[in-house]
Amino acid sequence: MRRISTLKARAESLSGDESMEGSEELNPRLENSDWYVLDNCQIMGRAEACICCQEIEQVKNKLNEAVTSGECEEEPTCITQHPGFHPVCINRWVLQTAWYQYKQQYKDSFDGPEDKLYRHIAYRQLARWCWGILGKEIRVVLPSCAVMCIRNFYPPPGPEEEFVFTGFKYADE
Repeated sequence: MRRISTLKARAESLSGDESMEGSEELNPRLENSDWYVLDNCQIMGRAEACICCQEIEQVKNKLNEAVTSGECEEEPTCITQHPGFHPVCINRWVLQTAWYQYKQQYKDSFDGPEDKLYRHIAYRQLARWCWGILGKEIRVVLPSCAVMCIRNFYPPPGPEEEFVFTGFKYADE
């Protein structure tokens, strides 16, 4: 149990917010949009997931990298506007290749509907791109704007009002 607590603490520190879990201060995030720094964000299923890319140090570093690398003259305001976001996290062929790598590494990996598979790999790609190597049981909260963009590109089949997403979970949940 101590290992799981340590992993949660590390994941929280990696996400840029030291006190996300169980914080009374975050509950209003589920009730209103005052926490949005950008309009691309949406209220998510739990308070921990209601976070904007502008609130996460690792994502802000990636935004700054777009300027320092010469890709952009001005820093993108949202991670979904970064010139690398679509090639890394949305491009179907990149995700397919990343899936083969994941499947080779984790033999008992998920085989399910294509939309769910692409969302899963897109989230992993975003985490790898912004945080580097985290480890199998170390999870970070991804920004709402990026999660919503990925969900829009790879929605489940059927009417939108029937969509059900798992959302963020710690490794021990």
